[in-house]
Amino acid sequence: MTKVRLGIVGAGIASRELHLPALRKLDELYEITAVNSRTVEKAEDFARLVGTNPRIFRSYDDMLGSGEIDAVVLAVPISLNPGMIKRAVEAKVPVICEKPVAPNISAATEMLALSREAMVYIAENYRHIPVYREAAKMVSQGKIGRPVVFSWQKWVAFGRDNKYVQTGWRQSPKHIGGFISDGGVHDMAALRAVLGEVLEVSGFSARNFDFLGAEDTAIFNIRLESGVTGDYSVFYGSPVARNRLDIVGDEAMISIDKDMAELTISGNRKERILVNKSDGFVEEFRDFYRVLNGQKNVLGSVLEALKDLAIVEAGLLSSKERKIVGVGGLLMGSDLR
Repeated sequence: MTKVRLGIVGAGIASRELHLPALRKLDELYEITAVNSRTVEKAEDFARLVGTNPRIFRSYDDMLGSGEIDAVVLAVPISLNPGMIKRAVEAKVPVICEKPVAPNISAATEMLALSREAMVYIAENYRHIPVYREAAKMVSQGKIGRPVVFSWQKWVAFGRDNKYVQTGWRQSPKHIGGFISDGGVHDMAALRAVLGEVLEVSGFSARNFDFLGAEDTAIFNIRLESGVTGDYSVFYGSPVARNRLDIVGDEAMISIDKDMAELTISGNRKERILVNKSDGFVEEFRDFYRVLNGQKNVLGSVLEALKDLAIVEAGLLSSKERKIVGVGGLLMGSDLR
């Protein structure tokens, strides 16, 4: 099995605390051979964490043209994603990039075309989390009958001292809705995996805390193409945390608790299922390796990432314009069909 030589770009929270632990578990598949970050000091600190003496590059473009990497991992501010993906494609270097794919749908116009020229994988780990994958399987098998309605309640306990809140580019976000889109694309990826495509959104949003940089509260009323309706309610800055998705069918209800990796079926039948607790990053990088070796890119495709972002943007636009917004219209309006 040939190892993939990775160049890491961005030495922040995602690279240090999410990607590196996953890559260490996959050391038979990957080796980190290069690092580039906003400052040499940050790159050096990350290289020490890696511990295998990767080469430090002062320039991203120099890294891309060095011949010392087989693929590049982007974990940079969201607004930089489109331009940095484009430069990797032009250098003919496969890229795996953290989500969201772009700060808004308009800024993502080139992404689909670029992904046809080279391998672009958007790192949406929620598509790989076992509890959502098992929930999708159970719903498709009719365990709750015909899905009718859903409710997702998500309260996020982010205070002023939270490490994500303290990130400079998140304090003055260039991406729509700040944390609402940064975290929301995760949830929309999971929702779509379990219940299918979203047709339209009616939303309300508010900003309650200045330190969170943008809207921190949103309620999206959502209608899916299947006819299922429901609500997604999210609140950043809550004093307590909660994250639960309930889906009611005509025979039973399934409750999905991500943090506990638990599924509960209640109603006419009762069942409790515990699945492997995983944040999805190991599975994500394993899938990226398979795609690099010729497998079709399904879970990390640019189109899937754009659909996730379009749902959030539709909800925020609805809140602003006080009207129902079709998700397909946003994608078509940006020529992203």
